[in-house]
Amino acid sequence: MNRYESEAVVVIDGEETDVYAEFVIDDSATLKTWYGTLTSEEPGFGFKIVTSNRAVLRMPSGKEAPIAPRTNSGGADVPFTGSGAPPV
Repeated sequence: MNRYESEAVVVIDGEETDVYAEFVIDDSATLKTWYGTLTSEEPGFGFKIVTSNRAVLRMPSGKEAPIAPRTNSGGADVPFTGSGAPPV
């Protein structure tokens, strides 16, 4: 497993939000998976991303990939699962 941590941007239904992204890439199986958490100081971030139609994680390098946020408990951290190739 490879672990990544970085400031990043999440594009939620076309609107950019600054986040801190932590995720792992698990390549132990035939199909590579990646998942982690996003943290943002923006009020209502958890609700906004969980109820969005589309969310994309954009790394400082400019690479990006769609993500699927999971249920948020109302805290600052939002768990997610990546879709497609990881943005690294």
